[in-house]
Amino acid sequence: MMEINANVTALAEKIQKLRDLRTECAAVSVAPTTLSGSGLSIDTLALIDQEYDEIKTAMLALLDNSISFFSNVKTSMVIADRKASNQILLK
Repeated sequence: MMEINANVTALAEKIQKLRDLRTECAAVSVAPTTLSGSGLSIDTLALIDQEYDEIKTAMLALLDNSISFFSNVKTSMVIADRKASNQILLK
């Protein structure tokens, strides 16, 4: 069996950094620009606003999924470590 060396404390710190980044990203306003007039320039700016909103939504989903994944990894590592130490204590 292969040994995995991991620092649970460092992982927890990185998870917190991801949470902080998610909070910061969520606070960014992507409200559409209010413009008057018509034409290609106005339409293009509206599309840029829409794309920016979609990028923000995707970034938040990526951060949420990363936080969840690494939190699950951390929990699994802690549980596996407890099980291993309990087995040693029982011997």
